[in-house]
Amino acid sequence: MTDDDAAPTPTNGRLTLLVAAVAFLALGGLVSLYGPLFPALRARFDVGVDQVGAVVSAHFFGSLAAVLAAGEAIRRWGYRAVLTLGAALLTAGLAGLAPAPSWPVFLVSACLAGVGFGATQVAVNLLVARTFMGRATPALNLINAVFGAGAVLTPVIVAASAPRPEPPMWVLTGLSALVLVAVRSLLRAVPRPPRRPGAGEPVAWGALAAFVLLYFGYVSAEVGVTSWSTEHLTPTLGPAAAAAVPGVYWATLTVGRLLAAALGARVRPGRLLVWCLGAAVAALLGALHAPLAPVMYGLVGLAFAPTFATGLAWLTERMPSRAEQASPAVFAAASVGPIATAPLVGVAVASFGPSSVPAALAALAALALLSAAWLRRGDARG
Repeated sequence: MTDDDAAPTPTNGRLTLLVAAVAFLALGGLVSLYGPLFPALRARFDVGVDQVGAVVSAHFFGSLAAVLAAGEAIRRWGYRAVLTLGAALLTAGLAGLAPAPSWPVFLVSACLAGVGFGATQVAVNLLVARTFMGRATPALNLINAVFGAGAVLTPVIVAASAPRPEPPMWVLTGLSALVLVAVRSLLRAVPRPPRRPGAGEPVAWGALAAFVLLYFGYVSAEVGVTSWSTEHLTPTLGPAAAAAVPGVYWATLTVGRLLAAALGARVRPGRLLVWCLGAAVAALLGALHAPLAPVMYGLVGLAFAPTFATGLAWLTERMPSRAEQASPAVFAAASVGPIATAPLVGVAVASFGPSSVPAALAALAALALLSAAWLRRGDARG
């Protein structure tokens, strides 16, 4: 009997949640790393504002590749093996960032870290959902709150170490190495995914497409705030103060996820997401007024907070026996979104100036809102 065949126990559930929290602390720190560093990276590698967004695309290109392979890898080799590989690649990629001698080498390291990010993210989310089957919404929102805590930490380190970009890279390298140790030393008994996924359950292609669009728009906007709010606010706040704004955004997002862990048992997923995504669109439009933008970005984080975990719980509810099959498509959309949209936002900034950032991000959030509204109509008809 392999480790993955062992029956889960309450102790195993607590250990799984602990490892998931450490992993999401590292992943959250990584997802908020690059945006606050844009000014320092532009100076270090002599790249323009329309080029620096390529590091976000490189990260999510690597993440996409891992996400596409993760579902089949988990089915074949189990959660523990995929988590071990993901944590090892994450550590290797992060270790290459600080000493990178050129922009192409930095991009390759970011891509490798993205591969580790994608594999770890999919495996952790699905492992927690499977371990806490029937009560996964609070657990998923809790680990995503820890993700937000990691995302708060990185901009603070960036601001404290400015203008040197290396310290936050080394901090995340050490944290990702801790994830690898935790996976190998603590995860001994984890559940295995169904051997015959989706048996007897037809594929709801329309709903799956809507979930794909929801995550495409949401993650593009979420990562976009982290990546581009610094560029948006630097002309009015200055580099140091602007670099701290993503930390405020992730702080409110983390608080919102803690609240969502309690709300998830009381409010239906569709209703919660429609209201929250609508509030996010309104707050992004409010950020067009520069003096209010720091506060508005904080409200965006609060509004976005429940989306990722609640959306995954909603997907599992809509497709109970196909969760492991359908979820990688959703995670892939989450990876494709920033790959496709970060360069477009960069072009908008180069063409219309930093003040165009909130409008571009509001359009992406509106796509997620429309998808959630369509899915909720399907729930009402059902």
